[in-house]
Amino acid sequence: MNRRTAWFLVAAMVLGALLVAETAERPALTNADRVHDLAGDFACPVCQGQSVAESDAPVARTIRATIRSMVDEGATDGEVRELLVSSFGEDIDYAPRGDGLTSLVWILPVLVLAMAGSGLAMAVRRWQGGAGKGRSAVGRPVVLTGVALVAVLAGLLMARSVGDRGRGDTLSGEIRLSTRTLLIEAGVAGPGEAIALYGQVLEIQPSNVEALAYRGWALWRSGAAERARADMADAVDLDPTYPDVRVFRASQRLADGDPVGAASDLVVLDGLDAPPIVGDLVVAAHLRERVAGELARGGGLLAALELLDSGLERDPGAASLLAERGWLLAGTGDPDLVALSLVSLDAAVLAGPDNPYALAYRALVNGVLLGRPEAAWEDSEAFFGLRDRPTGLADLLADQGLGPER
Repeated sequence: MNRRTAWFLVAAMVLGALLVAETAERPALTNADRVHDLAGDFACPVCQGQSVAESDAPVARTIRATIRSMVDEGATDGEVRELLVSSFGEDIDYAPRGDGLTSLVWILPVLVLAMAGSGLAMAVRRWQGGAGKGRSAVGRPVVLTGVALVAVLAGLLMARSVGDRGRGDTLSGEIRLSTRTLLIEAGVAGPGEAIALYGQVLEIQPSNVEALAYRGWALWRSGAAERARADMADAVDLDPTYPDVRVFRASQRLADGDPVGAASDLVVLDGLDAPPIVGDLVVAAHLRERVAGELARGGGLLAALELLDSGLERDPGAASLLAERGWLLAGTGDPDLVALSLVSLDAAVLAGPDNPYALAYRALVNGVLLGRPEAAWEDSEAFFGLRDRPTGLADLLADQGLGPER
């Protein structure tokens, strides 16, 4: 093999490596990477200049949820593109097609590489042709430098196509910990560590609604309100039937001054087959009653009563809900509604003789609104005889002269 042939083969190998590295699709390390990359490749259908990854519009969140589910189910990037383009049109796809004018985006880099390769080949030929004329000493360093630069560039591009790997990652990207193991660890970890663990789950499985919901709740409790709202919204978009996130978002919406939104989440929750622990969480936080109270104070008495009735349909003997219903009716001051409130309050005391809200509210209605001091004192004494009683209710009774000291 002569020198000219050897140099030609070297140039061809280097240019081939460049071409492969430049045109090969960079593999995503995780499903989360693929979801993020794909979301960035599509335009939000209702936004100006924002991608699906950037937009917080409901349709963008829905598309992200669709991408997550498809990726976790093993769909290829092409299948995701085909679905979204068929649903929203070709304008949604930022990635250029391989036909028409847009094909130049793909062809031009190849042409540039081909021109560079031709230039390198011509330089080698001139060097070989001028070797006998004393020009080899000058031409050789130039050619060698050019080959070295091309080789370095090829190496960089190939390294980029391989992707980044963290310390301890295997070459194949093998998952060392299952998502279930990470979720169990997150459940007993502190807020900061839990957020990180839920993030690892979502790197492996972006459509894991449990990780999204609980990371959102951990973020909310840690004060990262914006990120928390985004996670909870994404979780609802991903699986509207997941009960835990409805409780979390109802609490978040109530804190944000949106009792209407909180009520809608609780009504949806009532229609789900939620495990008992979810209902216990709502009861322990007195969440439904607090949302109903905010609705009533904002002029939405009917909506408040509907929210309470929705809960009572699932648990007709819920003393706290019956008590809240009676209290809201009494708060109107209307004689007929005040009389009707006592029906709910009597049912509340019957269902929960030691329920502090039932006892306190009935004491106030009897003592302040209906002029029945003896009945009021009976309930007040029962209330103050409880070991655990809400401080606010005790203060309210004392302010109305129904405290422990007459």
